[in-house]
Amino acid sequence: MFPNAQDALPLPRRPNVESYKNLAKDLVKACKSNDEDAIVDWAKKWVTVLAKQCGVEFRRPLPVIVSRWRDQVVRFVQREISEHRCRTAEAQSIIARSHGFDTWARFSKHLKGLNERGSAIARFETAADAIIKGDIKTLKRLLRDDPRLVQARSTRQHGATLLHYVSANGVEGYRQKTPANIVEITELLLKGGAQVDAEADVYGGGSTTLGLVATSVHPFRAGVQNPLLQLLLDYGA
Repeated sequence: MFPNAQDALPLPRRPNVESYKNLAKDLVKACKSNDEDAIVDWAKKWVTVLAKQCGVEFRRPLPVIVSRWRDQVVRFVQREISEHRCRTAEAQSIIARSHGFDTWARFSKHLKGLNERGSAIARFETAADAIIKGDIKTLKRLLRDDPRLVQARSTRQHGATLLHYVSANGVEGYRQKTPANIVEITELLLKGGAQVDAEADVYGGGSTTLGLVATSVHPFRAGVQNPLLQLLLDYGA
């Protein structure tokens, strides 16, 4: 059921807290409107604009589709406001949870961190992007500058480590990609001290990288699932 880790919405290239506060205010206005389509129109506008601003390429085999996001947000908003009065707090919660954060406070902290050059949040997000792009040069630099990064966890609700992202499974759908050099990237993380059996809160919780890789279609399609599994086993998974 939305929102979940896989369906979490991406962020625009330059996210900021103030723009999201305004988005929440617009949702409150839509809730109070006499127009029965106001909430639907708000959700459709938000997701459509977001899809253009986030830089995600919507193509197979990524499990992300703009129309799906739009419909899920509409149903989520309608479900939430049917149970609560739609005040600013509820509107902000809806937005934060749609992006994969369990509270507005954590979402705001994430946005601020992204805009602070060299922050732990910015470094983690850059590293996660490097993994799915196969950019091992950037990943090596990040790990060299901050060796603790290999054991850091996402500030999203799933709390995944960088190692979980090599599975292309469970985490954000728009990040479910398997580059050709993913085995080399995985070995770099493991040699750097990544905890091979660290758990992420996806699919009900307790998900390890080994289990996620074993059930992921993306490394299979890339022809690297077996060597990736063997590498994890060699490191004690």
